[in-house]
Amino acid sequence: MVQICVWFNRPLEKMRFAAKCKALKSSNKSSPFSGNIYHIFGKVKFSDSDRTVEVCHHAFSNTLSLVPVQEGPLPSPPESRTENRDYSGSQESFLVFVGCSLKEDDMKDWLRQTAKQVRPQRKALKTRGMLTSQEIKNIHVKRHLDPLPAGYFYNGTQFVNFFGDKMDYHPLMDQFMNDYLEEANREIEKYNRELDNQEYHDLFEQKT
Repeated sequence: MVQICVWFNRPLEKMRFAAKCKALKSSNKSSPFSGNIYHIFGKVKFSDSDRTVEVCHHAFSNTLSLVPVQEGPLPSPPESRTENRDYSGSQESFLVFVGCSLKEDDMKDWLRQTAKQVRPQRKALKTRGMLTSQEIKNIHVKRHLDPLPAGYFYNGTQFVNFFGDKMDYHPLMDQFMNDYLEEANREIEKYNRELDNQEYHDLFEQKT
């Protein structure tokens, strides 16, 4: 059995943390035991409050205790049996993981899944080939009564040209789709700009 202490300074999401803790009982292996987490304790902050919370979870009994603590300095956690003991005084929270053959990087990855920190992906600009049949239908419904080029008329169901050729779509449908793509891509570019301007921090990144 080993214990690994992980320091961090950003809040966790309470529901995500509770779900990850509750999942330990079923995810722990009967054999081999390597990587199994049996006990978690420490002091953290959750995003729904500024208060520090004392955390204690027992995987065997699947019990999780979250108790707000009195204001004051954090006590020193037990020494972690790892090589990395660079506990910065600026870091506000810590958790101690107790289990078999645990690795610090694995515990950090586990914790990252309990925090709101993943940057959403940028959206790709739309192209003609990406238009769905429903989008094309919507464009047709919206624009089918737009003015027709010379030599065309609409008979109520189809578009007919001077030679009697019939079409299901407006003769300017290509332009309508280009207009739709231009507007959609303006919105996507706006979304991507706003995304780029937002800050996303790793759970273990130092606060500035």
